[in-house]
Formats: sequence, structure tokens, C-alpha cells
Amino acid sequence: MLPPALAELYDGDLWIADACVYANFVSSIDGIVALEGGTAPSGGIISGRNEADRFVMGLLRAFADAVLVGAGTVRAEGGRALWTPDYIFPAAAASFSALRQTLKRDGAPRLVIVSARGELDPSSRALQDGALVLTTVNAAARLRGRLPNVTEIRAVSDTDRIDLQQILDLLEADGHHRILTEGGPRLFGQMVANDRVDELFLTVSPVLAGQKGDRSFGLVHGVDFGREPKQGRLVSVRRQGSHLFLRYRWEAAA
Repeated sequence: MLPPALAELYDGDLWIADACVYANFVSSIDGIVALEGGTAPSGGIISGRNEADRFVMGLLRAFADAVLVGAGTVRAEGGRALWTPDYIFPAAAASFSALRQTLKRDGAPRLVIVSARGELDPSSRALQDGALVLTTVNAAARLRGRLPNVTEIRAVSDTDRIDLQQILDLLEADGHHRILTEGGPRLFGQMVANDRVDELFLTVSPVLAGQKGDRSFGLVHGVDFGREPKQGRLVSVRRQGSHLFLRYRWEAAA
């Protein structure tokens, strides 16, 4: 199903279900995905900017209708980052485009940013290309007129909290059925807690990040499942050098 060039790089075929909420993260051996309290560009640091990891990021973005991230992830990645397939792995841009044509998807997946407080830098490159910002009524009032005109702002909550169930229902109503989330750990934790994650693609990088206090976060942050952990099923394992590429599925969330 993949274009031949992508199948060769991925070392096999890949398919994402038409209606699927899936996540992609890179983790250290000791389970850390976010550094410096979530303010550092942690993915690149932990992965060592591994080319295979960047390719998988691009491939998963190429399948997506929308890429869902928290505002903290946007801030941590800096003002120049984009959440498009060709930005993260430009060498496969033509093949990513061919895949999206096969999926009958025009252009890049839509970037959707969740921001309860509206703390976004108007000069951020990610906001210059039609991003959708989902926020609260109060934050929306502050953001309107500050963000670029091409950025769509929607108030989805009249309190200080945003309901993840409502967000995913809204995206599906907009026609976004393949939804990729790339973090951060708080947003992902809320999605898992609400049983709204179907699949997880996890790169395990051969590094130890360490942890002291609350400056480093694991894959899920701010949610404790206690004695009822969320049980996934391992679907596939790939290896490139000392990096592992794992794919998990949660049948109950499907």
C-alpha cells in the first residue's frame, strides 16, 4: 500500500485505519520523553536526531488528516518548527505527497493546537499556515487579533479546562478521521485516560535521560492509572542500529 520508496525505507508495508487516533513518541531507555519540564525540544535530543526516527515521524504525519499537539509542544520546538511530513524528513517529500494523493488528501495534514491558556507566540512559523487553535473562551478573546489571520481560533470551553472528548468529536465532525498526536505527555495522558488512543508508535532511543524532581516526564504525565494499567498489544517491532521502533494497539479504544 505504501509507495515503493516509502516501503523500502520502512522495510515493509504500513497502513493506518481510516478512523484512528494514533500517537508517536520517542523515549529514552528509562522511559523519558520530555526534558526540562517539557520546555526543551526533547524528541530531537532523546533520539539524537536519528534519521530513521525522523522518517517514521514524516510517514505517520503523511497518513494523518490532522496532527494534534499541546501548546507546550509548540513552544518547546521553537518558532521555526512545522508539523508536516516533508519538514521533518525532506528527502522523502515526493513520496509523502504520492501517499497523500493515494489517500485522497490534499496538502499537508492540519495542525491542531490545544491551548487552555492561549500562550502562543504569534511569530511562530506553525501559525502561519492555517493552524487551528482550540482554546477557552477567555483565551480566545485574548488571542483574536494577535495571531495571524490564517490561524483559526475556536473556543471549545467556557471554563479553564478543555474536554479532550469534545476536541476529538469536533475534529471528526470536521472530517479529520486519522488523527495523529505527538504530545506532549499531559495531552497524551488525558487521551489515554479517556480511552481515545487506538495505536502508539514508540521509538526507544539507546540513551538514559535520568530524572530528578519533576524536570523530566515519562510518556504519560499528570494521570495515574494505579492498579488498573492500560493494557496494549504489541503489533510490530523494527530495529535500525540501536533504535527500536515499536507499534502498540489498544483494542478497547478502537
